[in-house]
Amino acid sequence: MSHYHRCRGAVTTGPDQPLRIVEIEVPAPQADEVLIKVTACGLCHSDLHYMDGSSGVDYPYLVGHEISGVVHEIGPEVVDLTVGDQVVVALIVSCGECVDCKRGRGVRCVNKMPRHRAPRLPDGTELTPVLGAGGLAELVLMNRQHVALRPLSLDAGLSALLGCGVPTGFGAAVNTGEVTAGDRVAVIGCGGVGLSAIAGAQAAGAAHVTAFDFEPAKRALASEFGADVTVDGAHWARRPELLSSFDIVIDAVGGDGPLQQAIALTRPGGRIVAPGAPRSDEISAVALRPVFLKRLEYHVSHWGDCVPSRDFPEIARLVAEGSFPLEKYRSEIVDLDGAAEAYERLRRGEVLRSIVMM
Repeated sequence: MSHYHRCRGAVTTGPDQPLRIVEIEVPAPQADEVLIKVTACGLCHSDLHYMDGSSGVDYPYLVGHEISGVVHEIGPEVVDLTVGDQVVVALIVSCGECVDCKRGRGVRCVNKMPRHRAPRLPDGTELTPVLGAGGLAELVLMNRQHVALRPLSLDAGLSALLGCGVPTGFGAAVNTGEVTAGDRVAVIGCGGVGLSAIAGAQAAGAAHVTAFDFEPAKRALASEFGADVTVDGAHWARRPELLSSFDIVIDAVGGDGPLQQAIALTRPGGRIVAPGAPRSDEISAVALRPVFLKRLEYHVSHWGDCVPSRDFPEIARLVAEGSFPLEKYRSEIVDLDGAAEAYERLRRGEVLRSIVMM
């Protein structure tokens, strides 16, 4: 019989139900599992999509997926971590065992998501951890594959942001997009993913980065993260000089409208990178003829195709030297009981990232 640890976590039971902090039970680690005492959890827009039912309806959800913490217990198969290690949850990591991984194509791995045993409510009701993590809780269980050592040059709060938006955007530019010196890059959407894509493109040597967003405050942030020019997202079509002018366009929003914009902005033979996830019910009516005539490449980017051992130290280095202003992500710090109100501020666009410190 499995042993469970009792703690508190943030749970929603339906799209019209409030987020509540309740008692939950997290399994003790077995095999290659790692039990982490959560130190910090970033609040991400992806959580809102699960809370409102637009990314799934497998309620009840245990939300939160940008996590840093301390190793609390380890399963018997974990040999390279010890209790007390400071770690970050790495959401989407190649398994190393499937056909594609063994052929050196880890970006195509179909086993990237966490597969650990689920937490539950005290009455036995199984919880669905958002994105396989469910880290807005005092304890979280993960497979060893999804646990990375925390770059100690970053504090625990900023390290939590390495769990989702930061590597997703950074890697979309550096890894999936393969931005190189001289490239002209456009980034559509200047939320957490888009800002990191801007920083990543600059780090990779882009000659010019143009950022598009509807909100003036986000365009101002884009400039601080390295955008050379910012454009109101409502007026891009009125700028004919921008059409078919970019080597790489990163769609950090997802959905039909941004995809049509990306196709219009990308030069013939150019590349569109899509780290922005569409809603589960969204259907596109994009005209395919321009894609064909312009010979465009379209690359889906999951978690920026990041490898934690390679990309986390590089991001930390860029932060330390001042070229990646990660501190500007941190809009506020709240405790676990303040998470529900912080999510509502995120929904209203009042914050970029709230960080829950346990």
